[in-house]
Amino acid sequence: MATRVVKKKAKITKRATKKVTKKATASPLDPRRAPVKAVMSKKVKAVRPDTSLETVVGMMMNSDISHLPVTDDAGKLVGIISKTDVVRRYFMDGDDTIEEVRLTGKNGIKYWAGPGFHQALGQTVSEFMSKQVRTVDVDATIAEAADAMVTHKVHGLPVVSHKQALVGFVSSLDITRWVAR
Repeated sequence: MATRVVKKKAKITKRATKKVTKKATASPLDPRRAPVKAVMSKKVKAVRPDTSLETVVGMMMNSDISHLPVTDDAGKLVGIISKTDVVRRYFMDGDDTIEEVRLTGKNGIKYWAGPGFHQALGQTVSEFMSKQVRTVDVDATIAEAADAMVTHKVHGLPVVSHKQALVGFVSSLDITRWVAR
């Protein structure tokens, strides 16, 4: 008789486990179902291809952002510029004999732009931006956005409409915050 009771309890536990698993899969917190628009930044700062590099660096420092989508006059995404693009191109191979360039960032803190930045003064975004932009569709899931970031080794993706208009931006930090809540 005791054996029967144990078997019955095991069946109940098994059923309860199935129900919990089923509920977890259907949860709005499931990244395979939750839309990227739930975590993306909707107020995205963007620049035009003819924007000066000084303006871009100032925007990045003052707003504490790492990427700026580049759009044309119609709002269509044409490129992206990141802090890495700027660093890779000019900060690494500069001339230390040139006068230092200092920039004022967030909260009035002054930053040394580093050797080589003097060469970039006066240049535009079009000379630095990546023209092949990885994007995520506005209807994509958080899991799809995260997978695209891992696959392409990037920390953020512009979110675009079906007409390729910029509608948001999702970063790895946005997804991390979502997971942590």
